[in-house]
Formats: sequence, C-alpha cells, structure tokens
Amino acid sequence: MKDALFTATRILIFIVLLGKVLNWFLDFSHETNNILDIVMFTLIGIAYIVMGWVWDNKVTKVVAITCGVFLIAMNFFDNTPLLNLIGIVCILTPMLIARFYKEGDEKINLPGAE
Repeated sequence: MKDALFTATRILIFIVLLGKVLNWFLDFSHETNNILDIVMFTLIGIAYIVMGWVWDNKVTKVVAITCGVFLIAMNFFDNTPLLNLIGIVCILTPMLIARFYKEGDEKINLPGAE
C-alpha cells in the first residue's frame, strides 16, 4: 500500500511538473494555471506533512506539519502579499530543516561551521 501511494504521488508530481513546463510553450488558460498551482501546493503540503510525521524531534515535526497544513489551506484564500510571503517561508523552512538536520546524537550542521 505504501509503495502504491508513493508511486501515485510521484506520478502526480511528474504530471504537475510537465504541466508547468508545457505552460511556458503552450500558454494555458488562467484556470488551468490555477488548477496546476493548487495541485502543486497541495502535493508539497502533503509531502511536508508526511515528512513531519517521520521525524523524531517534536519541534521539527510540528514545524513541518504546520507548514504542510498551511500550504494546503492557502489554496482556499485569496492571494495577498502577506499570504504569499508566509507561503514562501513555509516552502523553504522544512527544506532547510531537512538539509541541516541530522538524526541521532549529531547536532545541526550550520554552513561554514565545520
């Protein structure tokens, strides 16, 4: 079941990526772009929720799940500059945590602190 879910998610991500690239050449309608954006942010939000569920540290778990829920919920509100800024922060934060976070006894590695 888990493998089928991951395969379906990868196929959906590939379709969205293909749609975003094809938009550069075919100039899709505004509605099609909105659907692609909604699916893209929803898939990113689901990935962050799953990522947060896997982590052991409670703080990183809460941050990732919160960011994932926000990315899904922001599709139901009008676009405002503040909402877009929070959305960008919610996209970048779990990626940065995943980049620098090491499980176990190791501490978080900061760039240039080797």
